[in-house]
Amino acid sequence: MDEILRNIWLRGAENTASVWLVYCIMLLSTIGSFIFSGLYKLKNRDALLAAILVAFAGMVGVILTAVVPTSPLLGVTGTLFPSPWSHGLFPVLCMLSITVSLTYGLVAGTIHSLYDVLRMVSYGVSRWSWVVILVMTVTFILSVIPS
Repeated sequence: MDEILRNIWLRGAENTASVWLVYCIMLLSTIGSFIFSGLYKLKNRDALLAAILVAFAGMVGVILTAVVPTSPLLGVTGTLFPSPWSHGLFPVLCMLSITVSLTYGLVAGTIHSLYDVLRMVSYGVSRWSWVVILVMTVTFILSVIPS
């Protein structure tokens, strides 16, 4: 029991802030950007075409970083899984999705200023903040339980 209490006091913030928390925040930010920009409505044809072009260019870039044989993002043995590319795929796809949502919002006219961009990126986290608290709590509890 003493060791658990000592661990809580010494590493409380480290135990709460985990990779899963970062992934949760990135996913909520991506979903919020998708909703805030109006991309889910698919009403503006020009904005949709621009978003598709940005998505296609981004996906080509992501794929090219994996298929080039001398890519530094491949594993030490040249494999794709596990590699830095596979570990960073989720954050890169989240950032690409946010960029696609931003493109749609700018062309459609739902985003007008830097303030709107900041609201777009933080919309999902502020709307579903209870999920962030839940993930923080679960990761903290799992770190405290002795293995």
